[in-house]
Parts: sequence; structure tokens; C-alpha cells
Amino acid sequence: MSITSLFSSLSSDDHELYPPATEADVKNTEQALGRPLPPSFREFVTQFSNGAYLYRVQEVSAVGANPQIATIQKINLPDRPAADEIVPFREGGETTGAHLVPFSLDHNGNAWCFVTDSTSADGEYPVAYLDVAGRKLYGKQPSFAAWLGVLAETKDEVIRALYDQDVIEDELELG
Repeated sequence: MSITSLFSSLSSDDHELYPPATEADVKNTEQALGRPLPPSFREFVTQFSNGAYLYRVQEVSAVGANPQIATIQKINLPDRPAADEIVPFREGGETTGAHLVPFSLDHNGNAWCFVTDSTSADGEYPVAYLDVAGRKLYGKQPSFAAWLGVLAETKDEVIRALYDQDVIEDELELG
């Protein structure tokens, strides 16, 4: 499903939305991050909402300036892995802290991140849920659009849609 087709499924009163970002906001954010934003996220913030609380359960960070939601380039994630720290994926593989760009914080101090050490042919980064305390990545999705598709389908926190209660409660220790 394309990111644009997801916008119509997200059109409801269950969200806190903001005016779209400008191209200047996107460029400034990309400069601050030192890398391009993936096309699907770029389209989300410039065509749908510059930051959002979707279904009142899942935050998506803004770019540029948004007084209500943290901008992606200013996210301060306590205990974030150091740039050279190896961070494994639950399902196999690894990356380093330098390749994690948080775009969605949760109330547990964890974050959904772009994993920027690889891109698809269309410029998309995979995304994964960073368990800060456990120093592990969960729920790898091929793109922001795929992640948003899970959210639109389930209307629940994406991590809860991807794993059963044993993983949620025992491994991630989420209530």
C-alpha cells in the first residue's frame, strides 16, 4: 500500500494533526541529521501532518518546527545507544547506535527508529522499535509506510500489533 493511499484511511477524528511541513523544514531537518529522510516519511510530514498523535496511541515526530511535538532532529532519548554500540535485532542481525534515528517516542522511554545503514532501491530505510533498557531492536518493518500501514490497520501501538503478550510483557516489560 502506498503512503498516499494510507492518508485516506487515517482521515478521522482519532488523531491530533498539524499543518504540513514546508520543503525548507525538511531540508533543515535533513541537514541537522546529516542524511536524507525516507520518501514515505517526507511525504507524511509535507502532505498529511507535520508530526501527529495517531489514534491517540502512536506519536510521529515532526520536522522543522512544531511547538506541540518533538522534532525529529531534536529528540533527546535518554540512555540512547552510543554511536559505536552494537545493537542487535531480536530476529537476527545488528546495527550501531549511529544508524538509529528516532521518529516516534513512547511513554516507556523507547522509540521507533529509522535504521539508516541500509536503504531500499526507492530510498526507504527499514524501521525498528528500540528497547532502550534491553539494548535490542524489535519489529523490523521495511519502511515508514509499512509501519504506518500496521498502525492504520490495527489502530493500536505498532509494537503491540507485532508481538504477543509474552514478548510485550516478559521481554519488553511493557504493561
